[in-house]
Amino acid sequence: MSEFTVRPVRRRKLYEEIVEHLEQMMFKGKLAPGDLLPSERELMEMFGVGRPSVREALFALQRMGLVAVRNGERAYVTRPSAERLVRELSGAARHFLAHPEGVREFQQARRMLECLMARHAAEQADDTDIAELAAALTENERAMADSFEEFARTDVAFHFRITQISGNSLFIAMHTAAVEWLSEQRLATVRAEGSMQDAFAAHQKIFEAIAAHQPDEAAQAMATHLDQVAQYYWESRRTS
Repeated sequence: MSEFTVRPVRRRKLYEEIVEHLEQMMFKGKLAPGDLLPSERELMEMFGVGRPSVREALFALQRMGLVAVRNGERAYVTRPSAERLVRELSGAARHFLAHPEGVREFQQARRMLECLMARHAAEQADDTDIAELAAALTENERAMADSFEEFARTDVAFHFRITQISGNSLFIAMHTAAVEWLSEQRLATVRAEGSMQDAFAAHQKIFEAIAAHQPDEAAQAMATHLDQVAQYYWESRRTS
């Protein structure tokens, strides 16, 4: 008997061949952002396929953020954005968060990312950044007298402002997506007794470290904050 297990080779669908070919043309610069693709009929003739395969290929490229398709017009090449890239993960992220172990791993990943963002903000924030972060902190304080929903909104705004200091569109898109994915968790956490006061106090410490340009202290303050948030969440799960 052979030492190797032979697996059947998966036959690629026709539209996948078209996608790969057009992708390669984009990567090689033969198709640049803004360029029109050949018409559906021309693509059918080029690849010797029917209209359904061409349309499926265009739809796949559109989902990847590589082309834009408008009714009645030829598709054209676009530049993929960080927002679209992260949005493609939304379905998988929701399934991942449907299980406790997935939630724990997500919390760990968020902790690592936001600690990095706090450290970077402490290193790089200028006077304008610090003033805007101070304004976000003030809004967060005012929201404690408002509602759970308003506090959650200003909590998100404070963390988002820290991420914005990075100037990295991928980090910003990841933060925006995570806000959507964790909306249920965030409301469950802020409803816990004492959680708003603890969160605001943590935000103050994070802000003070960033304003004083203390990277280690900023990262540690963020880590302590998110550990506490996770603790509130799991306690709320146990009592619900």
